[in-house]
Amino acid sequence: PGARIAVAVGSRGITNLQQIVSLTVDWLKERGATPFIVPAMGSHGGATPKGQAGVLADYGITEKSVGAPLKASMDVKLLGRTDDGVDVYFSAEALNADGILLVNRVKPHTDFSGAIGSGLLKMITVGLGKRTGANACHIAFALRGHEQVIRKVASVTMQCTPILGGVAILEDQFHETAQITVLAKKEIVTGEEKLF
Repeated sequence: PGARIAVAVGSRGITNLQQIVSLTVDWLKERGATPFIVPAMGSHGGATPKGQAGVLADYGITEKSVGAPLKASMDVKLLGRTDDGVDVYFSAEALNADGILLVNRVKPHTDFSGAIGSGLLKMITVGLGKRTGANACHIAFALRGHEQVIRKVASVTMQCTPILGGVAILEDQFHETAQITVLAKKEIVTGEEKLF
């Protein structure tokens, strides 16, 4: 109770996103927390606070519609570096929270294949890295491969940020919501692999 919780929301066209985010915000409020929305979309929306807020508004995510303020700062903090030399950046706004809850769909990525794709781990790595972190990751992707970079950056990030867990969304072949799974922080890696 009383904790400020950043709800990280991305820029992908997820069916029922507004309803899922609203229910997440309501659930947090019922437990006495103070939730706020943080865009977790790397450099999308022109890499500006106004642009990222606009992307979320296009998906129906506004302070009025979900009942939580939106904090769209592009400021980041350097958390450290992976063992193979990738700088790890993270949203300063999210770091100022007492906890972070991720909301994202888990699905194959169009640029790579592996045991993970686009989901909670990629949101931790690229989305919450904002423009600076997304740029560092995309350079590293070309040299080391997407999955390796995502896993290593996410590992560093989860060690030193207040991530609590994630709401993982699966859609069916018609892009309709098929399953929603809440994963605790310690379950994110194996849980996402299973859902993927």
